[in-house]
Amino acid sequence: MKLRTKWGALATAAILATTLAPTAALADVAASSVNITGLEKGDTVTAYQVFDADVDASNQVTYTAASGLPEAYDTIDELSALTTDAQKKAAADAYAAAFSAGTATGVKTAVTGTAGEDGKAALSLDSGYWVVVVTSTSGKTKVYQATTIDATPVVKDGAYAAATLSDTTPKSEPVDITKTVQDKTTQQYGESTDTWTVGDLVPFKVNTNVPSYPANSKDATFTIGDTPAAGLEVQTSTIKVTVGGQTVYENGAATDATAFKADGITTSISGYTFNFTKEFVLAHPGQAVEVTYQAKLTSAVDAVAGTTSNTATITFNPNPYSDSTVTPDDTTNEKTYGYDFKKVDSKSAALQGAVFTLYQDGKEVKDADGNAVTATSDANGWVTFKGLGAGTYTAKETTVPAGKQKCADVEFTVSATDSTKDGRATDNVTETNFSNGQDVTDADRGLLPSTGEAGTMALTVGGVGLLAVGVAVLVHSRKNSEQA
Repeated sequence: MKLRTKWGALATAAILATTLAPTAALADVAASSVNITGLEKGDTVTAYQVFDADVDASNQVTYTAASGLPEAYDTIDELSALTTDAQKKAAADAYAAAFSAGTATGVKTAVTGTAGEDGKAALSLDSGYWVVVVTSTSGKTKVYQATTIDATPVVKDGAYAAATLSDTTPKSEPVDITKTVQDKTTQQYGESTDTWTVGDLVPFKVNTNVPSYPANSKDATFTIGDTPAAGLEVQTSTIKVTVGGQTVYENGAATDATAFKADGITTSISGYTFNFTKEFVLAHPGQAVEVTYQAKLTSAVDAVAGTTSNTATITFNPNPYSDSTVTPDDTTNEKTYGYDFKKVDSKSAALQGAVFTLYQDGKEVKDADGNAVTATSDANGWVTFKGLGAGTYTAKETTVPAGKQKCADVEFTVSATDSTKDGRATDNVTETNFSNGQDVTDADRGLLPSTGEAGTMALTVGGVGLLAVGVAVLVHSRKNSEQA
């Protein structure tokens, strides 16, 4: 059960001291143990003593305030007068800010702990009143609220004893980040895709939320960034940023002048950064943030075996009273495939110079510049297509080497299942995203189809001879007609 801070105990301490006090002065009261729960492994907890509680010679509980406390909350009377949750939270925030900044100093040394695998940090607190501040050094995306703990000694069996404290779970606000990429086939967004081809504009989406900082936060840092790896180029004109459903950046410019710091926006083909102002962040706590944009898939993806990625980050203060930051991230993966086959002649010898044009669904596949995607057989006969999205394609021979016949169209499919081999034309590069096709043969041309060869020449000479004979017969016939 979560601890509900015993603010009433502070207000009634004097009553307890007079009505339930033991008959003799007691030694110092033992410390109270408490577990701070609901944390991530590695999160650090710091407890500052706001008021030290002691039992004096008259068996009265007295309080000594820490030095440098905020003026509005520097006495027990002021603290006990707070009644609403908002008032109590404001006091906790004020204490946390003062101690974190070093303007307040506890009566006793601050107590620290670190969360273990179970998300708990154990603290031993001297009698009195404490404020607990959690810093998310685990790298997880949370901003924890300051939490107050009342460890004032209590009377048990006529004697003062350490307060028994239940587990305390500080309230926390997540600052999650999710990076997704759209699938070309299904139009759905997910963590990865293999449906885009080099030259395509790939849609991406980043979702997060503004951290919920207290009003007296030190910095209230909130920055969104995105960095693509080789093979992706951000199209800066497509970037759009919305906060709480309202557009704050679009078409290359901020649409809300209050949203970003001066020089807080950078955009290029290699990524972007949006650094929000403290005032904007504090005015939009917890609101949903979405960044959408497109990135061109380029042939540079081939140099990394057809696999590239795109990583989005957010930077914020997990401890709102400290300028320390964490930068969690999320990454999408984009994969392409290759296909190769060997072009040979009728004797299975490598055939160079055959040009193939790529089609999909009956349409020419275009490259990044809008030109048809082609591949030409090299000196070893290899025809290689790279940077292809998963799917079925047709390669049509559009330039046939001299003396050879055009081959039948080559149909092939590339996918994560089918394409797991090395590209055979690049011996110095090891790839794992290729499908290897069978040899494709260009047969020798016959007499009729073979322009300029001996068979055609013989036919041509024969035809000319017949034509000459026909002309001679016609002339002779006309002469006979004229003599008649």
